[in-house]
Amino acid sequence: KIVLSLFDLSGEWSKPWEEAGYTVFRFDIQDADTYYDSETEEEKVVGDINNFSVQFFNDLFGDFDGNDIYAILAACPCTDFASSGARHFAVKDANGQTVESVELVHQTLRTIEYFKPQVWAIENPVGRIEKLTGLTPWRLSFNPNQFGDPYTKRTLLWGRFNADLPIAPVEPTEGSKMHRLYGGKSQATKNARSVTPEGFAYAFFQANNAVDHPVMAIANKYDRLDRELFQRAVDAGLTFNE
Repeated sequence: KIVLSLFDLSGEWSKPWEEAGYTVFRFDIQDADTYYDSETEEEKVVGDINNFSVQFFNDLFGDFDGNDIYAILAACPCTDFASSGARHFAVKDANGQTVESVELVHQTLRTIEYFKPQVWAIENPVGRIEKLTGLTPWRLSFNPNQFGDPYTKRTLLWGRFNADLPIAPVEPTEGSKMHRLYGGKSQATKNARSVTPEGFAYAFFQANNAVDHPVMAIANKYDRLDRELFQRAVDAGLTFNE
């Protein structure tokens, strides 16, 4: 099964899926890989999701040989959405930076609509992403200390996924460490702030992988049919690949 992980420079969110045997493709504009776009006759960055199109996935990935895209994970850049940077919103709105960030979310949603994965999630800190992009109401709110990482950073998830994650709560002894330790405007500090908490990454995987949740995996693929029918079929021995 295939997982597409967008804006995933560190690889942390998709790491548990890769370790479990999923084929993971990561995309981030900071990656160095390029390709030649014959249509525009330009060199382009593979990880820049603005370049995604039917032709892109056909030419570079053979549309994944017709295999299902099981999950799409997207940690969309939060710089222009997070409430922590609200004092800069007016400038970003005026210079077009906010519009570019909104387009990244819309391109993510187009990719999800094209592949129709069984599981998809968009992650962002508390802010204005939902208001500006038209996302449906968020489905999960968490702090890293709920999953074993001893700090706070309230984060929201939108999408279609099992939100009943296994928790391992610890005291947030490091407080809100992201801006305390990684404040500043450099790309390096922005990257440090955006790394997916390890505990959450594994908890999300445990709640959403196809092997442990066969009814969800099958029902999400055929979502116009009665989920109860799939439960009875799985109880009778049906597997995902059948």
